This record gives sequence, C-alpha cells and structure tokens, in this order.
Amino acid sequence: MARITDDELDDIRSRNPIADVAGGYTKLRRAGGRLVGACPICGGRASSQRFEIKGENFVCAVCGDGGDVIRLVEKVEGCDFRAAIERLGGRTAIDAARAKELFEERERKRLAREKTSADYREAERKRLFRTWKSALPIHDTVAARYLEGRGLVLPEHCLGLRFLPTMSYWHGEMIDERGRKAPRQIYAGPAMCGAFIRPDGKFGGLHLTWLNVVTSPDDVTAPAPVKAEILDPDSGEVLNAKKMRGSKTGAYIAIVMHDAPRRLVIGEGIETVLSVWTAMHQAGRDLDDMAFWAAGDLGNLAGRANKTINHPTLKRPNGQPQKVPDRFPDLEDAGLSIPDCAEELILLGDGDSEKVLTEYAMERAARRYAREGRVIRIAFAPSGLDFNDLLKAAAA
Repeated sequence: MARITDDELDDIRSRNPIADVAGGYTKLRRAGGRLVGACPICGGRASSQRFEIKGENFVCAVCGDGGDVIRLVEKVEGCDFRAAIERLGGRTAIDAARAKELFEERERKRLAREKTSADYREAERKRLFRTWKSALPIHDTVAARYLEGRGLVLPEHCLGLRFLPTMSYWHGEMIDERGRKAPRQIYAGPAMCGAFIRPDGKFGGLHLTWLNVVTSPDDVTAPAPVKAEILDPDSGEVLNAKKMRGSKTGAYIAIVMHDAPRRLVIGEGIETVLSVWTAMHQAGRDLDDMAFWAAGDLGNLAGRANKTINHPTLKRPNGQPQKVPDRFPDLEDAGLSIPDCAEELILLGDGDSEKVLTEYAMERAARRYAREGRVIRIAFAPSGLDFNDLLKAAAA
C-alpha cells in the first residue's frame, strides 16, 4: 500500500469525529469542555472520569495512553495502523480543492495550538501556584483531622500537603452575562491540597480533595471530617471529591521530602503512601534516609506501556476481550524522575483496584525504573483492601 499522505490522514480524522467513534466503545458524558467515561482500552467503572476526550484527542490516566481517533481504534480493536484506517472508512481521493481546504485547516489549528497551549498551561500553572501559596500548613486543620480520622499520622515536616479553608469546585459550563460559555462553580468548601513537583523540580499542579464542612473546626469531640459529597445539580450524580489540575505527568507529591533519599516509597494515592509511612513510623523504623511520594494515579506511577494486550478474563460489552496496558514500558516515556541515589525503590499496589491492570502497572514501573545496583520491591495490599484498610484493621 502506498504511503498515506497528511491530507488523507486529516480527511480520515475529519470524517470520523473522535467523540462519535469513542461513543461506540464506551458511554461518555460531558464534564466541562471534556467528554469523560470508562476507558474502552483498559476498562474501569462507568462513572470513571479517567478516560477523557478533549478536542480531537483522547487520554486515559490509567493507561497513560492517548492520541487521535486512529490511535484509539488501534488500541481498542487490537489492530495495526493500516487496519485502523480501513475500519474508519479507508482513504478517499483528495482533489486540489479539498487538499487546499485541509491544508488551511491544518495551519489554522497549528497556529492556534502554538498560540494557546503553552501560554494556557503556564497561566494555569501560575494560577494554581498562587492558590498553593495561599494555602495553610496542614497541621492542626480540618485536613489534618480528616487524615487522623483514617488512622493516619502526619510527618512533622509534611511540606507537600496543605489546607485551603475554601476552594471552588468547577463542573460543567454556564452562560455568563455576556452570553459566553464559562466554567460553572457548583460547590465550594475546605480542601486538602497536594503540590505536584515536576521533573525539573518546579511546581506543576495541584491534587485537591474536598472535605465536608464541619460546624466547629475547633471542636475536637466532633466526628472526623470525611470527603465531601458533591452532586451534579443536573443529574444528581455523585461526583468525585478529588481532582487533579495542572500538569501531573512525570510529577509527584512529596509526602516526605528528602534531598538525596537512599530508599524511596511510591504509591498511587496520598492516603496509601501516608498509611505506609504511618505504619513504619509507629513501628519505630529508621526513616531518616527515606522519601515517600504519591504519583496521583496508576498511569503516572507506571508510565506509558509499550502496547496493550487482551485481558485474560474481562470482556467489553460487544464480547471482545478488554484491552489493558501490558507489563513492558514504552521507554520513550521517562515516567517519574527517580533520583540516582535511590538504592531501593518500594512500589505500592492497592488490592482494591483491578488485579491484572494493577499488577501489570507495578511490573511496568519496576522495569522502567530498574538500574544496576538498585533493588526494586513491589508491595501489594491483600485483595479487596488498600493500605489504609490494613492500617485501620491493625489499629482496631
């Protein structure tokens, strides 16, 4: 088959809007300017927002995969590039008028991306950094009481977590007084926030957990705060009380910072990592040479996979095998920046996540971060449990 030209590829994409194609694989719903749902590649709950479509591309926070409509078909159908194109209707003849139209559209989009993407990301990063700077130290706050209610102890110097007395929760869109679409605030309340540190050492974004409003934060006899229940005002759906904003790819939240750690513990969530630190601290372990990081999600912890493969048992609604990222890393994706001084790396796998997906992600991370002389250990919580469940069970 002759080489496929850029014009032919653009024509295929324009004839196959990614939202329409993805909608044939999974149920999507609108959240702000995005369409979100369960990932048709690696699965997930129907209420998941980890797979999203924005513009002409998709991304999944679990797979770490993303791309255009052709890439989506390749991954979901388990076919190669040429086969994906055929399933999208194949090539059609491009006359001079259509070629000119496609070129002009391509240039318009390129210029728009160059003008807005980098500027927007940097402006968003600066806005989030101002929010982070305005936050309070986490000790002796509602956020600290929330963690204490889960049996967690805060390190004395926990610089990666802070507390916001009030933070807006944006969901969906509204029409402003000028008749323009604008983000819609549906909730505001106290929130725990974690700072993502990029590979270059700079602030990258925020991990936010909204907490229930307590009548008297100073009343130590009041029940411990829990995650806020936030409802979609249109559908009544319970929304995720956690959000990540800014750039998290390759970044981490420092639960315990160390300039040159000899041992490094990395898990997906803040509470998971803090549970392990609490258990070690209460057991009297020597933690002076250790750092503890939260990656935010499984895809960020493990990095992108080399390919996707069939899940051994799970099926998609059409009866075909569910695709999952395999255990081998795509080495073009650097993943997290593990310090060279880290001689021992401990990866935490929750037992309440999908078993095969989590095991493959842990092995992929171990392969990605392997270095001569470095010991890598994978610690899994028992099936159906996470590390915070274990901590609370031990305390009981």
